[in-house]
Amino acid sequence: MTCAYRLPRSVADRLETALRGRKNAAACLALATWLGRFWSAPRRLLYSFPVDRRAIAGREDLGLTEARVRGALAVLEEIGFVARYEPDPGKRYQRTAEGLHRRPLLFRFAEEYAVAFTTANARAQAARGAPAPARRPIPRPEPQRAPAVNVAAPGGMPSAQVAQKQISGGSRVIMGEERGGSPLEAAIERLRRGVGL
Repeated sequence: MTCAYRLPRSVADRLETALRGRKNAAACLALATWLGRFWSAPRRLLYSFPVDRRAIAGREDLGLTEARVRGALAVLEEIGFVARYEPDPGKRYQRTAEGLHRRPLLFRFAEEYAVAFTTANARAQAARGAPAPARRPIPRPEPQRAPAVNVAAPGGMPSAQVAQKQISGGSRVIMGEERGGSPLEAAIERLRRGVGL
């Protein structure tokens, strides 16, 4: 099922001009529209977002293969629609059931497009009669750690404090709906992560 979301006219006009003559202009517009649908809301606009080609390839609401997502993303970065944010050293790969995979690349809307989205959001709020937000966006919460507990060593003597690892109750989906994987597979994956495999 396709979404009725459309890029703001100012963003679409600028993109169409920048993409004129490109062989993959249609794929670039499709990916830009899809990213705008999820990440141009006022409270999300200032944050970086992941673009995982493997996860979004073949989605019905996007309609692009992994190779076409890769090509479109490269062009959108080249023309200044998005800007890349590299992860910290040592955090470029993540452990998965299939082995180590490179983490999704992080992007933000480049400055000119972010300003155009902000203006369009303000116009839409004014048209709905909603007041403009009076405060800054709420930052993403930091992961909370479980409190440290005393663990008694054999013989009743207390040992050093040991922090318990907090296990989340399921996977998070940032864009779109979760695909594949049974609850049993998810439980096995959590167990593997818990024992460090």
